[in-house]
Amino acid sequence: MPVVPLRATGIEGSSVTILNFIVQLMSGAMLLLFSVRFMRIGIERLWSAEIRDSLSDRSSHLQNLAKGTVLGFVMQGGTVVMLMAAGLAGTGAVPLVSAAVLALGADLGSALAVRFLHLPIAALGPLAILIGATVYLRSDKPRLRNLGRVVLGLGLILLSLSIIRGTVEPISSLDGVAAAVDYLNRDVVTAALAGIVLTFVMHSSVAAVLTAVAFAAHSDIGAMGALGFMLGCNIGSALLPLWLLNSHNERTKAVAASVAILRVGFAAVLIGVIALSRDAVEARVGWHADEAMLLGHLLFNAALLALTPICVWLCATLERRLVTTSDAEDATLTLGVTEEDGLALPALKRKLSGMLDLAAKMLDEVMRGAHDPQRLDDLEARMNGALEQIRQFYATVPGGDGADLHEMSQVLHYAIRVERCGDILAGRLHALRVEQAGAGVTFSAPGLEEIEELAGALRQTLLLAHNAIWTGDAATAERLVRHKQRVSDLETASRANHLDRLRGGNLVSLSSSDHHLETIASLKEVNSKLATIGYAILDRAGGLKKTRLKSGARP
Repeated sequence: MPVVPLRATGIEGSSVTILNFIVQLMSGAMLLLFSVRFMRIGIERLWSAEIRDSLSDRSSHLQNLAKGTVLGFVMQGGTVVMLMAAGLAGTGAVPLVSAAVLALGADLGSALAVRFLHLPIAALGPLAILIGATVYLRSDKPRLRNLGRVVLGLGLILLSLSIIRGTVEPISSLDGVAAAVDYLNRDVVTAALAGIVLTFVMHSSVAAVLTAVAFAAHSDIGAMGALGFMLGCNIGSALLPLWLLNSHNERTKAVAASVAILRVGFAAVLIGVIALSRDAVEARVGWHADEAMLLGHLLFNAALLALTPICVWLCATLERRLVTTSDAEDATLTLGVTEEDGLALPALKRKLSGMLDLAAKMLDEVMRGAHDPQRLDDLEARMNGALEQIRQFYATVPGGDGADLHEMSQVLHYAIRVERCGDILAGRLHALRVEQAGAGVTFSAPGLEEIEELAGALRQTLLLAHNAIWTGDAATAERLVRHKQRVSDLETASRANHLDRLRGGNLVSLSSSDHHLETIASLKEVNSKLATIGYAILDRAGGLKKTRLKSGARP
């Protein structure tokens, strides 16, 4: 793509040149942003499942830093990784601290990507476009098409950088540029503010830094002004996710806020040092402006890794202060989440996990001696609302990956069963408890002990179901299915024991016979519905074909 040369010929020619410069620079920046997004979609469609699976709460901080660095480099930007990590934390898929550490590592990966793209590899751009476009347009296989998308995206990135470099090369000849550059050299704070503004305009620190490096290579800006501008770009990249995540829940914003506080605070300290000790710092920095910007950007983000413990402390503090119980329970599903963000399935799982929490609260409430009917009604209303959100969310998710769509369908089917459990707890079981209290019916000591044991086993089912939903682990699913059989055995044994007490003339058991049998039957039915997620996971993993579980009765 040819770049129109910029020449200043008087006032009129200068204004036309400035307009031409702005149009070409912004078109190059927009092509860069489009190319990065185009490439990232291919990466997510190729490896989104592997990426999500790697973000487990079992990873150490060092492992999460390493994963974040790789993701930041591969996805060509730390902001997108921050949005992904914060979104996963907001849905409950990963712990907040793990997401924050991951995002911190992604900023280093983003800096490495900037350094890589500044290498003399522009000649590879046309070849990458040729190969990538051929594979993307001619292949019928989704995996090959996405691979072609990645290669084509890389070629377009290199092309956009060529446009940006060609646009800013003659910038020094424009009237007033020398005076503006001299002002930036003298005022580091203004240079930092300019970096913040450019990052927000471009919505990408990678695009902003690369544009600034291209400008620095062809202007008289000094190392101090370049460092100030670079630090401003980093401040902008820290604040940008806070703005983009403004409408999300507190869990999501806590991740972005903890990283932003650390990055902005560290950058502000460095800007203060440069401003107060300008001559001493400039004497020690012998780099050219573009080199100072590239190496400073890399060293700044590498130094932040040493401050990981502070980031962990900030995130834990914000989690305690900002994340309330009601937010965790009633977090709404964002209908704008799509399969391209990799957040649709975790968002559904998070909401389903909240439904299980509500079921546990309903069980605890209805099993209390003097339970609160109003609280039970409120919990049931929240349960119904959660199911409605899942249905609406599922209806808006595009086709995308077939495996993910199938798993989302299973989540919806399971959510319907969980909501039915709520109906049983707040309906039939609640009515039994009210009738029992009104008639003054009491259970025998052995009968009450059996009911409490059955309720305790049901609470274990809820915990196993939670774990099975998030991990999708076949061993956990099999444990859940076998635990269902244990609960069924408890119900059978309690019924047999109750009948034995009737034959033995136990009048307390006789007066409470209907309530006892109905209560244990209701608890068993709830348990059976909760265990169905185990069958779905085992079926997907082929586990039912290897055991006799598949031939058994399934609810």
